[in-house]
Amino acid sequence: MKIKSLSFIMLAAFAAASLQSCSPKREKAYNVRTNVNANGLAFIKEAHEGGLTEIAASKIAEKNSTNKEVTEFAAMMIKDHSEAGVELDTIADHKYVLLKGTVNNEHRTVLDSLAKKTGAEFDKAYMELMVKDHEVAEELYHENADSTYPDIREFARKVLVKVKAHLEEAEKIKASLK
Repeated sequence: MKIKSLSFIMLAAFAAASLQSCSPKREKAYNVRTNVNANGLAFIKEAHEGGLTEIAASKIAEKNSTNKEVTEFAAMMIKDHSEAGVELDTIADHKYVLLKGTVNNEHRTVLDSLAKKTGAEFDKAYMELMVKDHEVAEELYHENADSTYPDIREFARKVLVKVKAHLEEAEKIKASLK
């Protein structure tokens, strides 16, 4: 009798465990299985990293610059890149792409160096960074304006217009600082 009871208990436990493993999971498998190919994944991650970096640099500019043109540009960067970031986060979520909330080590080093500067030295360094970053961003968004993914394509085309305007304004301010 005891063996039959023990066998029944073990069978019931095994059956319960088997059923548990067959139940559908509702969790998102971020970056294990995304809904985007390698190009789309790279775009989302690079665009996100670029936006975070420009927002962080612009927050430093609001503190370290006394030049009205530079601080107004910084405010525009924070506003525009924050808005684009919200939209990009939504795309990333729909594509099951996990995004970090902080900049990478390379950009952290650049930001730390920038934060140590003030006045005219800061203004020049910040605007040089903005020109360089927007040149890179313009290429990134241009390359993805024909993405096979409609949401990425629409986002890239929309933001590319702003990136070009930011680059033009950054170049104008940089030239005025000489």
